[in-house]
Amino acid sequence: MDWDNDTDKDLIVGENNGNIRYYQNIGTASNPSLHYVGLMQAGGLTIDVGDYSTTFINDWNADGLPDLLAGESDGVINFFRNTGTLTNPVLGAGMLLNLAAGGNIDVGYRSAPVVADFNGDGLKDLISGEMNGKLYYYQNNGTNANPLLAAGVYVQTGSLQASTPGTSRPAIIDWNNDGHMDLVVGSYDARLKRFNWAATTPPAPTADVALVGSYLVPASGGTINYTVTVNNGTSSTVNFDGWAQLQMSNYTWMDLFSRPDLSLAPGGSLYKALSLYIPASWSAGYYYYHGYVGNYSTLQVYATDYFYFAKNYTGDGPIVEEFSFTPWEDESTPAVNLQVPQRPVISASPNPFNPTTTISFDLVEEGAVRISVYNMAGQQVAQLVNAGYPAGRHQVTWEASHLPAGVYVVALDAGHYHTAQKVTLIK
Repeated sequence: MDWDNDTDKDLIVGENNGNIRYYQNIGTASNPSLHYVGLMQAGGLTIDVGDYSTTFINDWNADGLPDLLAGESDGVINFFRNTGTLTNPVLGAGMLLNLAAGGNIDVGYRSAPVVADFNGDGLKDLISGEMNGKLYYYQNNGTNANPLLAAGVYVQTGSLQASTPGTSRPAIIDWNNDGHMDLVVGSYDARLKRFNWAATTPPAPTADVALVGSYLVPASGGTINYTVTVNNGTSSTVNFDGWAQLQMSNYTWMDLFSRPDLSLAPGGSLYKALSLYIPASWSAGYYYYHGYVGNYSTLQVYATDYFYFAKNYTGDGPIVEEFSFTPWEDESTPAVNLQVPQRPVISASPNPFNPTTTISFDLVEEGAVRISVYNMAGQQVAQLVNAGYPAGRHQVTWEASHLPAGVYVVALDAGHYHTAQKVTLIK
């Protein structure tokens, strides 16, 4: 944006430590040359919003001067009013944006604000990304000079919540030039998602991919087993494609398979047990399996889920020389309306939580149960259960005040079953 009103674009960017940097364009609009001016100031002090600062420039109070909005690790949104001039902006001391009903706007963790007329009523609204990968929408019910923001709601895509794998960073733009605002959203997996505005969206299924057994592959190679479950919880028949990709340890992507022209009747389910054979030649590190349902030809995603696994640096066992996997296409029966077998289920509520959540788990038979919690680096940070339980529903409380905010995986092992639930600790 043109911060100093000299007709060319400048750059203002947040950084991990909470400061905000200003780069002035000393070139031209057609041939930019960015010069680092320094850390931005507000109220005579260097801006420091804590961690993970994000920025958006907007004339928030409609006085003709560009102001600064800044997201941060704590989930609130900072507002710095421009008290200078168009050619010499001066930011006053920061304050937190509030809801019209009172209280600070708070998305939980890692806010990322953008401002635009999202609903087409002529008033600027507020959208913010957050740690879970979802998007909060705050409708402006006031004026452009005095915004009055309603309570935040998640942006929807049809009947589902729009989301990315995590730490969503939105931009609002009329991507297809149809007069409506669309969303382009980045996340921690380095790809972009685009959500086009639409008057209606067809009913959509939900998707779940779950690791079965250990997430560790020895250096000599080995097998990753997993399940794919698709459910139609709507009252209409849904038509869709299914496909999967694997993010490699070097952050490149491998297409695994696509299964077109699937259909589920109301209440119908689809279940597949699949496996990946990881060769010894693959690099050590973390790999992420992403499953999708939607329209493959246009890459429109109705629902998605993922799991991760790790390949060790050392290990024993037979050497696996070539990568392979059990393909979806080798159907012996149609992949439509298959009955999902009973298996243990785990869930957490509330989620996100701070600092306590209740882990509920359903067992289909009596047996030994182990529930462990892992961080996103695959390190175990807690063991909640390691005992025998009868069949039925059970609960255990996890208190995580001693751990840093972030995403964790609560994993349940019961007999030969393994399932997991991603949870987010906010502070």
